[in-house]
Amino acid sequence: MYRMGLTQINLIRQQQNFVSAVSHELKTPLTSIRMYGEMLREGWAEENKKKIYYNYIYDESERLTRLINNVLQLARMNRNDIRAELKPTSANEILDTVKSKISSSVEQAGYRLNIECNEQAKQTVVQVDLDFLNQIMINLVDNAIKFSSKQDKHDIDIGCEVKHNGTVEFSVRDYGPGVEKDQMRKIFKLFYRSENELTRETLGTGIGLALVHQLGQAMNAKVDVVNHEVGAEFRILF
Repeated sequence: MYRMGLTQINLIRQQQNFVSAVSHELKTPLTSIRMYGEMLREGWAEENKKKIYYNYIYDESERLTRLINNVLQLARMNRNDIRAELKPTSANEILDTVKSKISSSVEQAGYRLNIECNEQAKQTVVQVDLDFLNQIMINLVDNAIKFSSKQDKHDIDIGCEVKHNGTVEFSVRDYGPGVEKDQMRKIFKLFYRSENELTRETLGTGIGLALVHQLGQAMNAKVDVVNHEVGAEFRILF
């Protein structure tokens, strides 16, 4: 009974932190969007600043869209309202689609996108739900940008390779501080956010990686993370 009670208390605390984080991530960009929109509407913006303000409004609205999509997708999956529709898709088609979805946000963040996939891997056909996999990659790239923003090297590496056992591995690597060993399993739990609530420097809601894990499971894929000498690499294995 004590353990059950403690579990419920921890869950309530995590949910409260989640609500607080979502509120913050919604309120901050909405305030900025409203401010820049008002400046443009009233004609207060200098001509050479208008494009910057329009781009800022667009980028922040895209960020809000991704956040809302994550929340809605997670809610649907937890209600079992949505299932993966697996279709045979070549790795080359998958990477082309992923690139079209993320290249703009990577460039806007000031990062360089590197995609590596040999010819054998490109021609390999995988049973995937392309929408699910796109959402996984978008979340992993957003995560990589968020946690490596203070580092000197601003690169995002996306890879695809066929392992000796026939497993097809997609990966997203950053050049940030990596993931603490004691957090490697926890980061895929719903509402879990690394660092202390009071000392956290990075924004987050605690649902991005949990959604990545659930979407991977829905496609019978395994999601894992490893540290390199510099940075962390998230892997999706089919």
